[in-house]
Amino acid sequence: MKLGTRSRIAIAAAVLSGGALLAPAAPATAGITPCNPDNCDTLIEYYSDATRTVLVGEYGSEVCGYVQWGEETQYVRSIRRIC
Repeated sequence: MKLGTRSRIAIAAAVLSGGALLAPAAPATAGITPCNPDNCDTLIEYYSDATRTVLVGEYGSEVCGYVQWGEETQYVRSIRRIC
């Protein structure tokens, strides 16, 4: 059986794209600098209710600088941030 040019190109493309799918992915944290006491702090965000959709205040007072505004509630989320 003799294959035409288009058939050979289609087969080559399928083989190459299949190989790309099997290649290992780079780790998600490869480009992120790890936190240490010199470049990270924790920001605490306060929300109006349990859905955590309306931000009503924030607090943070470490390496990145002092932040405090709004009101404190029982619905919180803390975030490690790199400065």
